[in-house]
Amino acid sequence: MLLIITEENAGTRLDTVIFENSPKDVTRGSIQTQIKEGEVRVNKKRIMRNAEKVKIGDRIVIHFAEKEPDYVPTAENIPLEILFENDDLLIISKASGMCTHPDNTYKSGTVVNAVMGHLKNHQQEFIDEETIRPGIVHRLDKDTSGCLMIAKNKKTHRYLSKIIAERKVTKKYQALVLGRVPSKKGTIDSPITRDPHNRERMTTLKNAKAKDALTHFECIAQYPQPTATLVDVHIITGRTHQIRVHFSAIGHPVYGDDLYGNPKVNSAYCVQFKTDRMFLHAKSLSFPLENGEIISVESPLPVDLQGILDKMEIDENYEK
Repeated sequence: MLLIITEENAGTRLDTVIFENSPKDVTRGSIQTQIKEGEVRVNKKRIMRNAEKVKIGDRIVIHFAEKEPDYVPTAENIPLEILFENDDLLIISKASGMCTHPDNTYKSGTVVNAVMGHLKNHQQEFIDEETIRPGIVHRLDKDTSGCLMIAKNKKTHRYLSKIIAERKVTKKYQALVLGRVPSKKGTIDSPITRDPHNRERMTTLKNAKAKDALTHFECIAQYPQPTATLVDVHIITGRTHQIRVHFSAIGHPVYGDDLYGNPKVNSAYCVQFKTDRMFLHAKSLSFPLENGEIISVESPLPVDLQGILDKMEIDENYEK
């Protein structure tokens, strides 16, 4: 298995990041044994420390003794909404409900499958050894829509990983959150770590494993029924579920978020607006190319999310 480290995993222990991306039948203990026995390579170098911290762009290779992945990504004819494209880079507006890359649950219908179909005759350079995540330098959650960039080759993958690590990529989102956020503008500065009681969740618990996470936000509008605030969000870091975790932590979870939100509130929201998706959209990306040119792309709010706002009565007395 080839694993390429993205921003959300940077700073994690080597054994932990492998375990979190391994088949379900692989134990942490077996991974730690393989590391200690020199069977894991990072950037082609044998690393024998379980606690070694990985960096963005690191290429980790591990071979599982009994069960290799029984699938590789295949090209699929899936339409893509392309925001920008050149010989090295593709930026799309990902649809809600679409996974960024295949995993043990979703082996097809992902962005990777769609991009392979789009590139057609150029797949060889895009396909990267054993990885099921070719070209992926950052990701969006399955139910989050919007701007996503994909590298078409290894050189661009290294460059994009580098500027993400250097925080030269500006990523902005829009979300509808529960309740009235009291501050017009604000910053949520809370480290994020995996929830020790539920591996699917992240949390703002402060411990040695937590990674710094910084979220800026600005309130755009408020609504009395259901009580909600529309926020523009600028994330400085790119931790797993960062926006969802941070807004839940301050008591304003994203509407429709089944993992961090209130079940009763979400149920009423889904019934009222006839939707089954979370109200979170990656609205823009901006970053420099290697030649210094600044690329800025925007993805308008999807029709279904805009339709929800159109049905809500805005608070005319709210002052931005």
